[in-house]
Amino acid sequence: MNNNVYIIAEVGPNHNGDIGLALEMVEKIAATGVDAVKFQMTDPYMLYSDDSFKASYQKKNDSAKGAREMSLRYQLKRDEHLLLYNKCKELNVDYICTAFDMESLLFLDKHFEMPYYKIASGEIFSMDMVDYISEQDKPIILSTGMATYDEVKMAVDLLNRNFKKDITILHCISNYPARFEEVNLRNILEIRSRFNCNVGFSDHTVGNDCVIASVALGATMVEKHVTLDKNANGPDHKASIDIVELQSLVSSIRHIEVAMGTRERSFSESQREIARVARKSIITKHAMKKGDIITMEDICFKRPGTGILPIHTDLVIGKKLTVDKEADRVIYETDLA
Repeated sequence: MNNNVYIIAEVGPNHNGDIGLALEMVEKIAATGVDAVKFQMTDPYMLYSDDSFKASYQKKNDSAKGAREMSLRYQLKRDEHLLLYNKCKELNVDYICTAFDMESLLFLDKHFEMPYYKIASGEIFSMDMVDYISEQDKPIILSTGMATYDEVKMAVDLLNRNFKKDITILHCISNYPARFEEVNLRNILEIRSRFNCNVGFSDHTVGNDCVIASVALGATMVEKHVTLDKNANGPDHKASIDIVELQSLVSSIRHIEVAMGTRERSFSESQREIARVARKSIITKHAMKKGDIITMEDICFKRPGTGILPIHTDLVIGKKLTVDKEADRVIYETDLA
């Protein structure tokens, strides 16, 4: 990954199981300048037991009776994911897909050259997948919604147990949408301090404020759910941004990357020009002759800032003028002996 923030547009189930809609989303998302488009893959019968149930936000936004029935509505066929993968390659954007069961993970690993494994917040202790990923030499994105710091450490240690991995840990709040008061963006700083790794943010809040702020806090990767229609039926649409908002987000992030700059205090020529205009210099209060000794009664402080700064009166007081000076003129070091 380069020094730019890696921006992931999460489609998730927002294609509503329609490959035509999914392809349209890839085209529109890729045009915004994101780095990756992310999907999800699972066999609902491998993911959900008969005892599984829907979250409250899913009940509000989807009419399916149960979690498995809901998931079945929003799945694409595996060969349709190949179409999405090829469309992403054509548009020069990365295809990423989160697997929610072992068979899906193996399928993705066999048929796709993805830049990352993405481990969803709910899968950080799915030991069959964690064991497999720990044996592979590919960068990992680890979402941490619902996980304590101790649990994050357990997951990282499991992934690193064969050899040290390139892991980006995503701070995440598993609410859809997440409330501002529970986001705790300073967790980004704490995660970086504790785990000494790249840290990002998977944002589920409404709007772009929090994800933009995360970049200013040093997030190297961000993920945001995207839809073509916030009013469409489905569990995630209402917690997503649309294409116009995504374009604005990408633009804001790229501006912030430039604005973050360095820790050095450096100044452009235009800033130096303003300093010459806006700062003050030591000025003659009245006309003075060559050979006069300057006292405090002879000077004042006025713009421009092209001469000696007022903080350096010691360079002027008690010195002899080497030239005649009119009243209200800048005194330069070359005027003094």
